[in-house]
Amino acid sequence: MVKSFRMKTLIAGAAVAAAVSAGAVSDMPAAKVLQPTAAYAAETVFSQNNGASGFLAGRYDVQAMAPAMFNWSRESRFAGNTDGTLKWQNDIRTTPQNGAGAVVDGDGTIYLHSRDGEMKAFNPDGSVKWVTGNLGKTYTQSPVLGTNGVIYLASYDKKIYFIDKETGEILTTVPLSGGPSSETVIGSDGTLYFSTLDNYIHAVKPTSKSTWTERWKFKTNGVVSSVPVLASNGTVYVGTYNNIFYALNSGTGQVKWSRTTSNAFKGYPVIDKNGNIYAGNQDGQLYAYTSTGSLKWTFPLNGFSSSSPAIDHNGNIYIGSGSGELFSISKNGEMNWSFYTEGPVRTAPLIDAKGTVYFGSDDMKVYAADANGNELWSYQTDSNVVSSPQLAEDGTLYIGSYTKLMAFGK
Repeated sequence: MVKSFRMKTLIAGAAVAAAVSAGAVSDMPAAKVLQPTAAYAAETVFSQNNGASGFLAGRYDVQAMAPAMFNWSRESRFAGNTDGTLKWQNDIRTTPQNGAGAVVDGDGTIYLHSRDGEMKAFNPDGSVKWVTGNLGKTYTQSPVLGTNGVIYLASYDKKIYFIDKETGEILTTVPLSGGPSSETVIGSDGTLYFSTLDNYIHAVKPTSKSTWTERWKFKTNGVVSSVPVLASNGTVYVGTYNNIFYALNSGTGQVKWSRTTSNAFKGYPVIDKNGNIYAGNQDGQLYAYTSTGSLKWTFPLNGFSSSSPAIDHNGNIYIGSGSGELFSISKNGEMNWSFYTEGPVRTAPLIDAKGTVYFGSDDMKVYAADANGNELWSYQTDSNVVSSPQLAEDGTLYIGSYTKLMAFGK
């Protein structure tokens, strides 16, 4: 294990946010020291809006510790208890799309999809609970835990699997017109929203544990490259490789508005409590849109962004960059701090109840930084850390590389 306690701040002049709505660009300080995260009333069950976010509450299993990887603030209600000590690791090969990784049930069971076409359930001590094989291979997506004891898994063999979380039994499948380009997200009535590589966004409604009906599908102008997310006003937001960011009516699939940029959206967006949307782009910018599609500001990330952002209860946004940096950015588009690594940061960061930020890098390390961007610890792995982190109630941190699922804790 490699530990260090050094502050990594943004080089002078790199933080310039374009205040588009004001029609001007203003100078910004090189770094801002934040106060330690103040105590706040964390949720006692899973909430998509534990931070200052504005997601539509979906039918996730709220008794689970972390039932989904995306479509929530990524500010955990739990505090990590690790100093970077590895509790256990399991060999499991993954090729995650957009930082996909594990989810954690209420009893501590960890579920993860492997590139070998298996869904694996691990006990909290790392032992295997069950394995379901013959699923899609190549790329891996995050499973999602619904309220009915069902795991929903988008698989590269052009299917959505409904899997019993207790036994691993496949209950039914939804055939797809193309391989999935995102995991599923769950709406307030249980509808599943997801995208496929043949340029469609889908809405499918489970009617039981083993039956379903298609509500609608919408064809975009290119491959959908980000996870659809649902805002509290019922809007679906999603970006494409053809440089377009869409806002759709979740009930009908009709376009409410769209915006074109100079490059592709790859990670998933986050939504704040006022309905503003934040999405990183391959052109090296973080875009901030209002709920009506007006561009509030952009922030330069010094490199492409395939990382998905997180948002804390103060409205700060955290996002990785191809430059090897993790940024903390205020809701006004000003830089708080930047943390440097030696490789692109593709994972979605996770914020714990103490304000600690966890993430991985292509430099093969797992990192923990405090609320001011100071490094608390790092851990050297044997391959790129590409799966986004999750926290369990006991403070155990789960995160994956291309070859391993790792558990950190005391």
